[in-house]
Amino acid sequence: MPIPAVNVTIQDGALGQLPEATDNIHVKVGVSSAGAVNTLYSIGDPKLLKDTLGTGPLVESASHALAIAGGPVYLVRIAASVAGAVGAVTKTGTGVGAIAIGGSPLDAYQLIVQVTRDGANLAAATGAFKYSLDGGDVFSPEIAIPTAGTYAVPDSGVTLTFTDGVGTSFAAGDRYVATATAPGFTSGDLATALNVLLADPREWGFVHVVGAPSTAAGAATLAAAVDSFMAQAEANYRYAFAVLEAPDDTDANLIAAFANFATPRVVLAAGYEELVSQITGRVSKRSSAWPVAARISKVPISEDLGRVATGSLPGVASLYRDEQATPGLDAQRFTTLRTIIGLQGFYVTNGKTMASTISDYQLLQFKRVMNRACKVARTGMLRFLNDSVRVDPATGRINELDARAIESYVGGQLKAALVSPRHASDASIAVKRDQNIISTSQLPVRIRVTPLGYAKDIEIDIGFRNPALEPKAA
Repeated sequence: MPIPAVNVTIQDGALGQLPEATDNIHVKVGVSSAGAVNTLYSIGDPKLLKDTLGTGPLVESASHALAIAGGPVYLVRIAASVAGAVGAVTKTGTGVGAIAIGGSPLDAYQLIVQVTRDGANLAAATGAFKYSLDGGDVFSPEIAIPTAGTYAVPDSGVTLTFTDGVGTSFAAGDRYVATATAPGFTSGDLATALNVLLADPREWGFVHVVGAPSTAAGAATLAAAVDSFMAQAEANYRYAFAVLEAPDDTDANLIAAFANFATPRVVLAAGYEELVSQITGRVSKRSSAWPVAARISKVPISEDLGRVATGSLPGVASLYRDEQATPGLDAQRFTTLRTIIGLQGFYVTNGKTMASTISDYQLLQFKRVMNRACKVARTGMLRFLNDSVRVDPATGRINELDARAIESYVGGQLKAALVSPRHASDASIAVKRDQNIISTSQLPVRIRVTPLGYAKDIEIDIGFRNPALEPKAA
């Protein structure tokens, strides 16, 4: 007989601790001027962002997200196999010299170079100019035209080359205008960057691919490739989605290109807006995906992106495409921006996925809530993986008490993660009792989530009343 004693066994798991909520953490994949290529960074400080990755679309987009939603933001600098380029230069003015705008732009720019003081020639050293990278919203201070003839616009990759003419080479009021495209990437570049995410153990809620192909057809090809990646991520228990940027193409071309594309794993943001840079203060033309991604990262998973009470989209100065004025893309499953008559500012029309029109996941919040449910359910059930359960001696089916214990534990986690924070109306779990677990070693479980409802169409019945004409009560 052993020595009498009181033995204590410490139990773990009774508190129902939930997995860390990473739904609002997003990854941005894009081009920048610095940083290691195909490396996953986690950055929550704007200064560190610029110090680490320099400038370019990836940095500008991430700085907007940090300002709106906070951090961290995960970032992957993609290889930029396609160099940025400056288009044709248009000149107005009387100066007989020339200013060439070239170089390798680090971002998309609407370039204006304006002569502010006459310069007979370079050697005279009397001429001056100013420049804008955002179409004239913000100009630089006045700068002397360099006698050597070249000027590198800081942090832009753009170079100005001044050439003398015969006569007054540079006359005040001369204006040179050009458009620069940002560096781009190939499908192979993107695939390499996205595979970095699958190889890294850190969790995230969605990925924003910063940058768009030049055509709608190219965007459809890119979307199909990204959807395949997201399906692979899901197969590896990463329940997430992707936000993509539609090109600056016509509505008709976008609708045609994506007519046969359907998936709940991709959000395609269409339209462009003037967006204030959180780094430079410039107001530049950007994809609607930028404020959309920031809004997704900020709001609860169950919130409709178009919820008016949340407020207008910060940093958006104007829209190039307004779904209120030119409706059409929202009905075709694109996520767009709009104005609302009677309100100031700009709003998301609907947070749409590219799911089919009969899918449960047409609205992004349903996809986000289900992603959370999948993660919580899987984590909860992992506690019982390879565990032993008692069975009914007559049938080999799971013992009722053990089935209820599993339902209580996982059901409690689902309710804590979804119902208590008001992401869902209800969540339930049922362990199936009809399986001979001795023979099959299988434990089927059925989980159902009752979502929230959303006031998408409000009908108001309004009129006058005249109490004197109303029938009197007997």
